[in-house]
Amino acid sequence: MPSLDPESPILPPELEREIFETAAIRHPEIIPNLFLVSRRVHDWVECIKYRTILPFAREADLGVQMLCSDAQLLRAIQSDSKPEWFFCDRVKHLFIESPLTDAQFMTLLSTCKNIDILAVLIFPGTQCMLRLQALHPRKLGISLRNIIHSVPQDTHFHPILTSVTHLDLYDTKHRDDFIEHLALLNTLTHLSLWNDSTSVAEMSAALSKYRRLEALVDMHGGILNEAHPTFQDDAPCTADVRFVSLSLDDDAYLQDWVVGTQGGTDFWARADAFIAKRRHGDIKPSTRYWIEEGDGI
Repeated sequence: MPSLDPESPILPPELEREIFETAAIRHPEIIPNLFLVSRRVHDWVECIKYRTILPFAREADLGVQMLCSDAQLLRAIQSDSKPEWFFCDRVKHLFIESPLTDAQFMTLLSTCKNIDILAVLIFPGTQCMLRLQALHPRKLGISLRNIIHSVPQDTHFHPILTSVTHLDLYDTKHRDDFIEHLALLNTLTHLSLWNDSTSVAEMSAALSKYRRLEALVDMHGGILNEAHPTFQDDAPCTADVRFVSLSLDDDAYLQDWVVGTQGGTDFWARADAFIAKRRHGDIKPSTRYWIEEGDGI
């Protein structure tokens, strides 16, 4: 029986590529092995490798070492082994935190211009914030204070927010006119606020004024359950089915973010599922605004 040549495809090229790309997306840990199959498979899978960029210092915590780190991406960019458009077209998910320098951050922002999901957990310099305005992510995690400090005085929000549908704000406290500025975010449908950074009155006002909001998430870093409710039962925002309180430990946040980039059930998806159940009357009592184990979410 003649030996099979890996460079000679047996399946139709479109189907073969779909199989290898799907395998790489669902099981990124096997990417190094897929590189060895053939030159064409290497080229296909290499595009997947750079899709999600994680902090180098956190890869071991995730147990997904084969996802590309920021350090690996920076080395690849600086090596000039590939044209700039290669990374521009392929990097879709970017998670940035210390200890990146402003210069390294600027390199990433200058190269990765088609980001779909972005998280920025550092306080970038002014030039970095100005460079962010060229990006138009769909999902964004950031501290709003960073944006406010970098916009001209005659504007309210940074241009990076104009395309955002899911906004996860890390601030510990928002300024008084924060809710009023939401009217300027025409694409926003999901908003997450952390650790009581916004008053009950402001969240109630947001749900009342902005019917386009599909979910307002009150996020906490600790444990939240029926024994430790965040608000009084008569708080106006809790009566709105679009309101939900969730808890997510800091150590689990990055893993949850990665799950979301892979189309899995992240905290946004859990919030949507809970809200849908509440609308359908599946949550008992109807006033409950936090997820319990029996909810199947």
